[in-house]
Amino acid sequence: MEFEFSFKPVNHKKSDYSSNQLGGFVEVYTEGSFPDLTEADVVLIGVPEFRGTATSGDASSLGKIRKEYYKLFRGTERLRIADLGDVLIGEKTTDTFHLLAEVLQECERRGLFALIIGGGQDATFAQYRSCVQLQKMVNLVSVDARFDLGLDMDDLNANSYLSKVIQDEPNFLFNFSNIGYQSFLVPQEGISLIDKLYFDAHRLGNVRAEIEEVEPVLRNADILSVDMSCVRLSDAPTNVAGSPNGFSGEEICKIMRYAGLSGRLSSLGVYEYEFSRDLNEQTAKLIAQMMWYFLEGYFHRMKRLTPNEEDFVKYHVSMRDGEFDAVFYKNKQLDKWWMEIPLVGEQAEQFKDHYFIPCSCQDYQFASQGELPDRWWKAFQKMN
Repeated sequence: MEFEFSFKPVNHKKSDYSSNQLGGFVEVYTEGSFPDLTEADVVLIGVPEFRGTATSGDASSLGKIRKEYYKLFRGTERLRIADLGDVLIGEKTTDTFHLLAEVLQECERRGLFALIIGGGQDATFAQYRSCVQLQKMVNLVSVDARFDLGLDMDDLNANSYLSKVIQDEPNFLFNFSNIGYQSFLVPQEGISLIDKLYFDAHRLGNVRAEIEEVEPVLRNADILSVDMSCVRLSDAPTNVAGSPNGFSGEEICKIMRYAGLSGRLSSLGVYEYEFSRDLNEQTAKLIAQMMWYFLEGYFHRMKRLTPNEEDFVKYHVSMRDGEFDAVFYKNKQLDKWWMEIPLVGEQAEQFKDHYFIPCSCQDYQFASQGELPDRWWKAFQKMN
């Protein structure tokens, strides 16, 4: 696949930035000059597709984010980053997402991490489809105030993309996790469906009280989708679906760094930005800083995704008076935990890549008291 023919160049002058600023360091697709990707680690992709969302905008919206990102100074990491410009918009949104899915497939084949800045969150469907076409089971994580299930009769849009992912055939969705939903913005039917499918949903208040508990969720993610409505309006005033409640700027940046540390993630999308409502580019500045923290974490990402005898301590526990046995692993250096899910019958081969599930010390402590950790129990039911 020729990347150059799938993108539109952007306006950028390296001379406007110092060599220590990202704008003077990142290789950007400008008119007549496409970046050399042979040495790249990360590619930035703009997706100015707004037709499936209530948010209005165009490529200039994404330009605001780029401008704020390129003003930032480089950290200690030395990632090689290339900005591919904006993906070409199709006659229909489905055309745009088909092209984006092909681009993301090619990124994975080349070992390039894809960081997407976009319009509507329905582009998450393209992130998912790229994995399907590679026949790869998917753990999808969304940081969002809502679930975006929509109605059965809805076309693909920013408010219904998750239902389209769930209904897609053949289905490669192993797990969906929401981080930061607000109960008064989610119908009880949606919560019941998430629970019925053994998916995970983490309420805003619970996450804010123990934000480190979402680290295992992000460590197990293949795809991450962030709706900027998850951030409270005082910190991100641009989103038309925003709420007075939500994550603070500091909290969402911490979540982004956790995501970067995951060695499993293949693509990240940050969606639903509308610059016309952005007071003093406050939200664009926040998104730029979110990207900075993510890539700082990505540079230090975990290289080993499953436990091994050399680096880990192994713990055996009995739960529910011996009804279930569990095995937990602790990385001695990183202080990270995994749990082993027992597989039986025909499912064992199908779910072999999900045999070990990231967890927290709290899960182990809960199990050591004889109780079933919710994370362990959901995974066990789903896999058996």
